[in-house]
Amino acid sequence: MSASASSKDRETVRINLEVTPGVRDQIKELRVKSEASSLAEVFRRALAIYELFIDLQKGGGKIILESSDGERETLRIL
Repeated sequence: MSASASSKDRETVRINLEVTPGVRDQIKELRVKSEASSLAEVFRRALAIYELFIDLQKGGGKIILESSDGERETLRIL
């Protein structure tokens, strides 16, 4: 990785987001469940997963969820 790329990766911007109290609580619960270090980390992880799902689906792939009892379900996003 070049020095300029690593500098850019560390650059941050502030984003203000208005959400309902319920959504705020959900984000906080996800931080605890996922053991994320911060609320920003919850968003970074969520964006990474969302991008993975979108790219997979656009490429013709499927996201299949399997429960502990072996039941499978195809996840559809947008």
